[in-house]
Amino acid sequence: MSDCNPVRSNAKVRNLERAILPWIFRLLSPRSGAARPAEPSGPHRILVCKWCCLGDAVVSLYALREFKRRHPGIIIDVLVSARIAAIYRHAPEIGQVYELPVTGRRLALELLSLRLWLRLLRLLRILRSNRYAQFVDLELYRGTGPILKRLLRIPFSRGFQVEGALPKHHDFEVPVPRHMPEWQCFYRVLGMDFPASDPEPLYPRVHIPGPRARIGIVFGSSFNWPQKKWPWERFAELITMLTREGHACVLLGARGEEPEAARILAAANGMAEDTTGLLDYASLLEAVSACDLVVGNDTGALHVAAACGVPTVTLFGPTDPRKWNPIGSTPVFLANLACRPCYYLGSMPPCSHFSCLRQMETQVVAEAVRGKLASRTPIKASMPAVEDPRARSARQG
Repeated sequence: MSDCNPVRSNAKVRNLERAILPWIFRLLSPRSGAARPAEPSGPHRILVCKWCCLGDAVVSLYALREFKRRHPGIIIDVLVSARIAAIYRHAPEIGQVYELPVTGRRLALELLSLRLWLRLLRLLRILRSNRYAQFVDLELYRGTGPILKRLLRIPFSRGFQVEGALPKHHDFEVPVPRHMPEWQCFYRVLGMDFPASDPEPLYPRVHIPGPRARIGIVFGSSFNWPQKKWPWERFAELITMLTREGHACVLLGARGEEPEAARILAAANGMAEDTTGLLDYASLLEAVSACDLVVGNDTGALHVAAACGVPTVTLFGPTDPRKWNPIGSTPVFLANLACRPCYYLGSMPPCSHFSCLRQMETQVVAEAVRGKLASRTPIKASMPAVEDPRARSARQG
C-alpha cells in the first residue's frame, strides 16, 4: 500500500489569525454604543465572500440560486479565490466575479510583493465604488470577513458562528452544526429555511445510459488533502474489476496529479481513459455529465458530478458523510472505527495508520457502484443552458 502521507492542517494559520485579527478588528470596529444596522430591503447589491474550497463553493450555489429566485431585484456579486472563481462564473444568478489576487502558495513571499499590494488597493477601490448594502461571509475557516466588510464600508453583514473559530461579530449570524449538511447551512445564513427534499441539480444534463456504463474515477483530492484519499492501488483494482464487467472507466484528475494517474493506469493495464490535468471547469462539467456514475474520494469533483445530476458514490475517511456527502450520493465509510470522523475546521489530529481508508476493501466499493448503477434512470434536465461567462461579462460592460 501507499506510504503514509503527512497530515495537512490549517492549525498554524488559524493560530496566526487568533493572534493578529482581534487587534485589527478593534481598530476597524465602530465606536461602542453604535446602533446595530437594519437588514436592507428592496433592490440592492450584495457582496458574497468565499475563499475555500471547490466543494463548498459548489454547494453554496444551491442557496444562492434560491436567494436570487426570492429576491430578483438583488444583484449578487462575489469575491473569491482564483481556484474557485470559475464555479461562480458559470452560475447565472451571479453578477460580477472578483478574484482575490493571492494564491496562498508561498504566502510569505507573496505578501512581500509590492505588485500584490497595488492590485489589492485597486480591487478595494473598485469594490467600494459598487456601494454594497450587504456583505455575506460564507467562509467557514477564515476570520477575515468582518475586517473586509469594514474596509469596504458595507453597512450590514451576515455570516456563521463556528465552534472553535474566532467570533466574527456579524449583524446576522447562524451557528454551523457539526453534523448538518453543508448545503443546508448556506440556506440558513441567507435567512432561508432549507427545502425538505434535495434541491434540483445546478447544471443542465440530458443523458441516456448506453449498453456500457461510463464510470468516472476521482482518485485525487482538491487542494491536496492526501489523508482524504483512498490508496491508488485500490483505484487500480476497482478499474480492473469494473472493466472486466463490461464498464468503461475514465480518470478525472486535476493538474499535478498526472504521476498518480500513471501509476493507476499501469497497475490497471491501461484499462481507463485518462483526462488528468486536461480539464478546466467547463470541461469537467462536460466530462462528468457524460458519465453514468462518478465514484471517488470526498472532494470537490464529486460535488460537481452531483450538481450535474450524475449518480455518485463517495468514499469517506476522516471526514463526516453527514456533513460533506454530495447531494444524493451513496456514502461508503467504515462505521466500526472509533477514531473517525476526525476532521474539523480544516484540521485533524496526527495519524500514523489512516485505517479509515486503507481498510476499505475494493469489493465493498464495487458493490456500492453496482447498486447505484442498477438503480440509475435517464436524467433529463429542463433548466436553461448555462450562459458563457465571457458573454455575460461583455453584456454587463
